[in-house]
Amino acid sequence: MTAVPEGPERGGGRPKPGAPVDSRRRRWAGRARALGEAARVRTRRFWDGAQPTLRQLWWTEEPVTAVTTVDRRVPEPLAVPAQGQVYVFLVRATYTWSSETARPELFGWYVDYFQQQATQRLNRLAVRCAAEVPPHRPRDLHAALTAALADEDPPPWTYARGEVTFACEPDVTVHLDERVRKLLQPYWEQRIALECERDLARRRAEYAEERDRRGRPTTARAGKDGEPATTAPPADGSGPAGAVRDARGMPGEAGRVRRGSRLDGPVEAFTPLEPLLPPPAPRTAPGQRPRPGEPEPPQV
Repeated sequence: MTAVPEGPERGGGRPKPGAPVDSRRRRWAGRARALGEAARVRTRRFWDGAQPTLRQLWWTEEPVTAVTTVDRRVPEPLAVPAQGQVYVFLVRATYTWSSETARPELFGWYVDYFQQQATQRLNRLAVRCAAEVPPHRPRDLHAALTAALADEDPPPWTYARGEVTFACEPDVTVHLDERVRKLLQPYWEQRIALECERDLARRRAEYAEERDRRGRPTTARAGKDGEPATTAPPADGSGPAGAVRDARGMPGEAGRVRRGSRLDGPVEAFTPLEPLLPPPAPRTAPGQRPRPGEPEPPQV
């Protein structure tokens, strides 16, 4: 019998050493393609089934909220020449820097970079405004500088470097030169003293007027049938002297008008309204003889 060699397709293992190389390559290439196609099919099925679950687990980033960083810088005051170029004004400025695009760790570096430009910008305005202002009038310079900032170069000032933008708002105050302050000090001391004296004199006059008004008696009203004038008594029965009457309707001891004394004085002197007169002498009836010691009636 003739023996037939077993090939790989008949369940054999490795091909014999004498088999050609090209056939083995083709067999391994076909097997690799079959395995790759099966792997792709399984992978596609797995991906299609896992995609809904992966969508729920995907990381979603919220939009970044813009954060504004603010910083205030107070550099050295600017010495601005006043009228006459002899004395100067001291212009102090506070710069408020803000940005929404700068990172916090680089914010200070950008502020230092733009600070010099903002200082030169303010210095040009201050020099132009102070050229015609006397050195002892800082208020005028402050008003002129504020108007120039509002009309000519209104804040906020904007600065940019690349994609980073900054806004600057200056707050300005003006102060006197120390030499001018020493010259004006005696004048202001004298002016303050004069104003204090005037205020003191005005207050003294007000106090004196109020005291006279309190010490002035109540306006008297004339009585009926020639009676002496008496003050009008208040409704409650209390009041100054001369307003209280006795049971007969006549002014009592406490109701007589007292003259020559203040109502609010500690001691008041008693002064009657009329001098006390002696009682009239009795007269005898006609046809009777006078009693001893009585004057005789005149003869008609």
